[in-house]
Formats: sequence, structure tokens, C-alpha cells
Amino acid sequence: MTASEDKSQHFLTSARARTLDLKRIARMSEEEAVDAFVLLRYPETDGEPYCPECGCQVTYKINRTIKNRKTGEVTGKSRKYTCAECTHQFSPTSGTIFHGRKLEHRDILFGIALWVNGAKGEAALHLCRDMNVNPKTAFILEKKLREVMGTLQHAAKLSGEVEGDATYVGGYVKPANLKKNRRDRRKLANQSGKRQAITVLRERGGKSRAFVQTEKQTAAVMRDLVEDGTVLIFDESKAFDGLEALFDVKRVNHDGNDTKNYGEAAYSRDGVHTNLAESSHSRLKRSQMGVHHRISGDHLQGYADEMTWREDHRRKSNGEQFLTLVTAGLHHPPSMQWKGYWQRRKEAA
Repeated sequence: MTASEDKSQHFLTSARARTLDLKRIARMSEEEAVDAFVLLRYPETDGEPYCPECGCQVTYKINRTIKNRKTGEVTGKSRKYTCAECTHQFSPTSGTIFHGRKLEHRDILFGIALWVNGAKGEAALHLCRDMNVNPKTAFILEKKLREVMGTLQHAAKLSGEVEGDATYVGGYVKPANLKKNRRDRRKLANQSGKRQAITVLRERGGKSRAFVQTEKQTAAVMRDLVEDGTVLIFDESKAFDGLEALFDVKRVNHDGNDTKNYGEAAYSRDGVHTNLAESSHSRLKRSQMGVHHRISGDHLQGYADEMTWREDHRRKSNGEQFLTLVTAGLHHPPSMQWKGYWQRRKEAA
């Protein structure tokens, strides 16, 4: 094991054990960062690369210098591997969510470390200043990480006891200056049409899944979202009434209406509540108000997936969160949406 590989191994071990040391990551050399990527991408072979095309474990390392085409100045080094069997060339990030990267490996690690430290998210403008990169670069990095989080959150159906609840975000309508001109903004006719519903299904003691859709739309596909035999817990919303024939459904009456069917008004009664799902809503709204201030409706699903991931991992150290996210990104295929986004290649091949 080389000196840089030894340092990378020690860095990864320490990251698992305690809080991330951002200063230490910032001081990493590019060689050490590449070694960390290799160790995380090939854990089953103890950091020995193998060909992604044929699976051959005999590879040759190639180190190349990167030069400025106009001035000829050496601006960095790149590491690639060549397969001894099929001669396929690949890098530590080939075929991953970081495929086609332009950032150095150490900058990617530093950016992810900064990003996981935010309890309620990290704005792209804030991240780009800390990383000293273009705002678009930080924006795309965040979008790719949210895509990885979404894949992790929606990888499997939920089971056991699952709480469900919906909230509405966006579509703010500024009130009129004069009181006589103000209207009730709760009415549909006085809204902007940009409000969107987010329904969260949260497994007690497990994962959460968020969907940018109404409770009625979620109820229609519930059998694709949870396992058979799951106990569902909702409030008094009529949208979930049809599920009582398919699942064991428990209800808690929040607003006090229809006490005959849903019981006396309460936030929680006999262990029946939707507090966990509502806490996920709270994290998203606090992120919107205090961090991002405005979230585009086209990107809302990504932010919802991020907040459910952060909520599910809130008890883990930021070192564990960092390693989980980097490892998941190195085993995630290239993003079809964000690869080459600013080069007008939104539909990447």
C-alpha cells in the first residue's frame, strides 16, 4: 500500500468513527482523494480496481498530466486504468453519478462534506462560495446528490407501521396593501396555482418516502408503495377511506370533525399519530424558509427526497452520512438529467 493509500484508508476509518474534520479534507492532496474514491468504489476487492466491462481484475494504472491547450501549462493529473483483457480504459468515477466530472476528486469530497453538515440543507450559492467554484457547478453537484438520495429512499417498499400525511408548499401570494382589497388566500380562486402537495409515507423505525402528489393520488397507488400487511396510520382525510378494505388502517382526528367515524379530536391517541410524517414536513419547510427561500416546482421532488434522507439519518454522525452518500454515488449510474446539463445536453445518452 502506498503512502497516499495509507492516508486515505486512515481518513475513511476516522470518518466512520467521529465527526468529519473539514480542515483535514481541505488539506488532502488530489492523489489521496483519488485513492479514497477507489477504496470506496471497490470495497469487495479491498480497493483493487476491476474492469466494469468484462469484470477482469487485472488492470494497469495510467497517470496522465493535464495541460492547458493554449499555454501548455500543466494544470493537474488524471488517473485511469486499462483492462488487461479487453483494453477498456476507465477512471474511478466512470459509470457513476460523478461521470464526466470537471471538479477534482478532492473538491468533490470537500463539497459533499460541507453539504452533509447542513441539518436543513445547503444553498448552492453558499456552497459555491465555500468551495470557490461557479454557482452552476455547486448547483449541479447538489442535484446529483439529491438524485442519489432519491434512489436510496425509493429503493424498496415500506412495511410495518407506516404514517402518511400531506402538506402544501410554494405558491405564495403577496397580500394587497390596502385592507379593503385583501382576499382570503385559502380559497382556490385567490391562489396562484403554483402550490404543490407533498405526501410523505414514513415507516416507524425505518425509511421515509416523499411524493410530489396529493393524498388522493398517493392512495390510488398505495399497493405499489407499501408491503401487504402494512399497518397504515392517517389523519381524518377522506382521501384514505378507500384503503380500509385493503390494509389495517388506523385514524386520528386532528380537526375534530366527524367524531362519529374518527373519534374525539386529538394530536395523538393510544399510540395513533402522524407526528413522524409531520416532522419530515417541518424539516422541508424550515429548509425552504431559512436556507433556500424559494424552491422551483420542477425541482421539488429532489428537495423532498433530500429532506426525508436527512430526517432518516439525523441520528448518524456527519462522518457516517458523508461515507454513505459518497459510496452510494459511486455505485449510482450516471445522471440522465444532470449530465451535461449546462452544455445543452439535458437528454444525455
